[in-house]
Amino acid sequence: MKYAFSLIVGIVLGVIAAVALVYVNPLTRGQSAPIDDPQWVLEYKLAARDNWLSTHDKRLDIPVVPIDAPLLWEHGIRGSLLSAMPLKGSSGAEVAAATRISVPSPESEFLRAGLLVEDYWLISVPGEGTVFLHALSNQWPLLRDTVVRVDWLRRNWSGPGEYDLTQGPVDTRAVVIGLTGIHKGSSGHGHDRLSLESYDGSLAPLTGQLTIEMGDTPG
Repeated sequence: MKYAFSLIVGIVLGVIAAVALVYVNPLTRGQSAPIDDPQWVLEYKLAARDNWLSTHDKRLDIPVVPIDAPLLWEHGIRGSLLSAMPLKGSSGAEVAAATRISVPSPESEFLRAGLLVEDYWLISVPGEGTVFLHALSNQWPLLRDTVVRVDWLRRNWSGPGEYDLTQGPVDTRAVVIGLTGIHKGSSGHGHDRLSLESYDGSLAPLTGQLTIEMGDTPG
């Protein structure tokens, strides 16, 4: 009986230690390189009223827009997020339109890299053209501070929080390719940042900011 009790205590302590390691693991914080002098600064929100379309498989705590939008329940696309939204400039006016597909990244190694997501953006800016942006984002710091800290551990929200998500795919920055318009054939870099003022069990209040710089030479 004594040995069984010691075994149970050892297992419990091991689980607690493993959870604590994952929670504070500095390796999962990742590195991010913000754009110093971006040509485009585009803001977006995840709130339902600010999106034209947002759908997933309902495992995410983000409203489906419209409420009767088809869910992504098929096996091949479960865990994905599909959205279409306006992007606003620094003045608050809508200056671009975007669609985004977010899928779990096969490069995720939770203990060493965090929770990685591949984001694929198609952004149309009137008067300038269309660009494609591919970002590798680490969602773990955001989920750690909200779902894990508040929902699971029942601790107080420590925000507001700023989260520099972009980890790549090249040199800790997103890759941008000009498709049409004045940037056709050019390449550049991008960065995605999320801000969360408060958290009450929903991630809908998230505000995002995409910054993009484009080069002059085709890539």
